[in-house]
Amino acid sequence: MGHQRLGKLPAHRLLPDIVKFLVDGGTPTDDLVDQVTEVGRDALKLALKDDVFIEALWLLVRMPQAVASDDFPASLGELGMADMAPTSQSNVLVGYDRALETVQRRLHSGATDLGEIARRAGLSALGEAMRASLPTLWTPTAIDVRTSVAALKGTEQFAALAHRFYANFVERVIHYYVDRNLHNMVGAGRVAKSVHDLRAFNDAIRRHCDESALIMRAFAKDWLGKNHYRDGKQVSKADVRRFSAHAVEKMRIELEMRKGAP
Repeated sequence: MGHQRLGKLPAHRLLPDIVKFLVDGGTPTDDLVDQVTEVGRDALKLALKDDVFIEALWLLVRMPQAVASDDFPASLGELGMADMAPTSQSNVLVGYDRALETVQRRLHSGATDLGEIARRAGLSALGEAMRASLPTLWTPTAIDVRTSVAALKGTEQFAALAHRFYANFVERVIHYYVDRNLHNMVGAGRVAKSVHDLRAFNDAIRRHCDESALIMRAFAKDWLGKNHYRDGKQVSKADVRRFSAHAVEKMRIELEMRKGAP
């Protein structure tokens, strides 16, 4: 399907400065700070209007609750995941992926690259969260897998999941803009002299996004605790959209604070 692009790339003259800052951990100029901040902020604001982004986050809230219910097949069916059997990690990830693909197909020409980025960010976050709690000394059983997914309904676990989702999303957005230009930056006399520099660059991007999204942990924990556990509310997609709108503002402030000032 044809995807709508995110918009104009940052000015090429700033891209080497972005790479150098992320690799060296130096202090960026005000213009560079504005550029990096604008990329993450605008992508998150646009994502509020993207149904796949909202679905990806909503399923991370509701799917663990559904898997933990006594009649989990029926509960998963209510989420559009009737064919998902939480018997293995791959089955869970495939079920999550298929649910998002269904939304993408429904949107057809309205699907965007932001939705695809959100889908991949959600898959990565869910996979990491499951791996962290699955046994490593033996092959996980169906009970192990279901327990691993169900555990993500807790406020602490969702806080970590939301942190990872937003960090993955912003990281992938930055790569969306920058990666296509890296081939012009590798070589003698350029910002990245070798593949090792590119690895350092990727590590620096991940660290930057992890730290910027860390503020999401406390916010996500309090939000789920208030809405679902204290008020007994069944979290809707509209609730998730409002949650993400507040998240955009919190991450915007965090990104602007990360100016490298001593």
